[in-house]
Amino acid sequence: QVYNLTQEFFQRGKPVNAESQNSVGVFTRDVVRKRVKADPDDTEAVKRLKLAMIQQYLKVESCESSSHSMDEVSLSEFGEWTEIPGAHHVIPCGFIKIVEILARSIPKSVIQLRKPVKCIHWNQSVSQEIERVADHNSDLPEENKGSNVFVECEDCEFIPADHVIVTVSLGVLKKRHESLFHPRLPEEKVMAIEKLGINTTDKIFLEFEEPFWSSECNSIQFVWEDEAESESLTYPEELWYKKICSFDVLYPPERYGHVLSGWICGEEALIMEKCDDETVAETCTEMLRKFTGNPNIPKPRRILRSSWGSNPHFRGSYSYTQVGSSGADVEKLAKPLPYAESSKSP
Repeated sequence: QVYNLTQEFFQRGKPVNAESQNSVGVFTRDVVRKRVKADPDDTEAVKRLKLAMIQQYLKVESCESSSHSMDEVSLSEFGEWTEIPGAHHVIPCGFIKIVEILARSIPKSVIQLRKPVKCIHWNQSVSQEIERVADHNSDLPEENKGSNVFVECEDCEFIPADHVIVTVSLGVLKKRHESLFHPRLPEEKVMAIEKLGINTTDKIFLEFEEPFWSSECNSIQFVWEDEAESESLTYPEELWYKKICSFDVLYPPERYGHVLSGWICGEEALIMEKCDDETVAETCTEMLRKFTGNPNIPKPRRILRSSWGSNPHFRGSYSYTQVGSSGADVEKLAKPLPYAESSKSP
C-alpha cells in the first residue's frame, strides 16, 4: 500500500507537500508511523516491531534503488521507473552469453579490451593540437587528420573517430567528467551529472556444505527492533553489517548448491568491500546465528561478493533520481554533442 502511494506522485501528478521533503524515505516513515501509532488494537511492543519492520523495508528499497538511503530518492520522480512486463528468465552461464552472441558478428580485430580511456577530445578544433602532441600518430592517414573526435587512451595512443558513444556509468562521470572530456561538458550536462544519484548495491554469496534453513524458506530478513524510531540508517564502520537487509535462498539447489545471496547498499557496502573474505564470512555467520537462534550454523565453505563501488570503471551499481533531480536530467545527459542549433537549451 505504501509503495503504491509513493508511485502516485509521478504517475498521477499528485502535489508533494513540504513535510515529505520530496523524499521517499521521509514520506514513507511519516505515513507508516502515523498509521501504526493510531492503531488501537496493537500493543506498544507490536507497534515498535512494525516500525522496525518499515526500516527494514526501506533498506530493501535502498538496495533496489542503489541509494545510500531512501531519504535521498526523489518522491515526485519515484514512480517514473516501472518493471518491464513479462516473465523472468534465467540465462544459463549468466549474462555474458548475451554479450558473446552479440559479439559473434563483430570481427575480433576491431575490439580492443583492457584499454582504459584517458580523455575524449570531442571538438574538431583541437585535432591539430593532438597531432602535435601525439608524435607516434604522425603517420595517421590524411582522411583521419580532420576527425571529429579523438579518443586519448592511458597508453598515450590517440584513436580518431567520426562519432563516440560514451557508456561509462554515472559514478565514473561524477568522478572524472572534468578530465574525461576536452573541452569540458556544457553546463547543463555537468548539472545533470551532479544532480542525479548513484550509489552501491553489493551482493554477498555464501555457499554452505548443507542448508541450515528449511525447504520452505525463501529469504532471511533482518529486523533490528532498536531502529524503530531511527531517522537515519547510517552506521559507524564497525557496524556496517546492520545495513544487510536480507539473505535470499537461491533455488534450485541442483543448479546453485546451498547458497544464500545477501544484499547490502550505500556507504556500508563500500566498507564491506574493504574487508577481507574471512571477516565478511565470519560477520555474516554471526549475524545469521543471532537472528535464527541457531548457534551451530557453520561458517560458509565459500564466499563470493561484488565490489561495484570501489571498481574504478563503475564507482557504483546503478543510478536513481535523487531529490532535486528528474527524468529531464537523464534526457539532458543523453543529448548528443555538439548540439545542433535546434537542440540547444534556451
